[in-house]
Amino acid sequence: MNPEDLTPMPQCIAQQDQSSWLSAMTKCTSRRCTSHFGVICTHHQWLTQLSCLSTGFSSNFVRAYLPYCSPSVLAKAQLFRWIHTVTGRTWLVDVSDANELQSLSPASLAGGYEAVSVTNKAPMCLTNSASAPSMEPFQHVIASCGFTSNTRHTGNAARPWEYSEPQRSVIALDFETVGYDVTQHDIRYGDYFDKQCFCDTFSTDLRMEPCSGPGLASTRERLWLNATCGLTSLPDNWTEGLQTTTYAYIPTDR
Repeated sequence: MNPEDLTPMPQCIAQQDQSSWLSAMTKCTSRRCTSHFGVICTHHQWLTQLSCLSTGFSSNFVRAYLPYCSPSVLAKAQLFRWIHTVTGRTWLVDVSDANELQSLSPASLAGGYEAVSVTNKAPMCLTNSASAPSMEPFQHVIASCGFTSNTRHTGNAARPWEYSEPQRSVIALDFETVGYDVTQHDIRYGDYFDKQCFCDTFSTDLRMEPCSGPGLASTRERLWLNATCGLTSLPDNWTEGLQTTTYAYIPTDR
């Protein structure tokens, strides 16, 4: 088939090193004669062989991409749909590992979701920090756990792939964002992130927090983490040193 007729690149692949992915697609793409006049070929075209893709995108091949695609159930489901469409396989790495991905619902986001704009309420010392275990930056974690209200194209939707002769490679001209619409439900237009994905991926070193305290920055950091991830993201004495009042409100003249 024409490379341009293949499903666009999944979001979680577009967010990481794509070289092996593109290489696998390139190996399955060659210049074929599509029109003859007698024994003379009058038209050549770059075509991708699906049976080759089925072999190239094997379980072992996909395994390398799972660490980045798996934390978000929506991203993992989008990856599965691409693999299933191209190869016909009903699993990613191991048989039955995609059973829960074939029919998603809002309950699939077990921890719920939040608008990305709430990160504006987190202090800069937190948003500029990195996760303690992996050293992955805060903003990268938000992006890897992110999704949009509906699936969107970020390039040429009519021609998501093409073979580039100068680069001697298949290249991506488009990728699809992960949309909440894969759960068969709608939410308000905007950008969101999967809270459980974020909270499972990002954690602070409780002995050396990104925002040193006590102070307003430390207060904002702890309140934001508590609101987003709950108490498991904070030390037992997390309320000590918070710069908050005991009042529900304070008159402006005070």
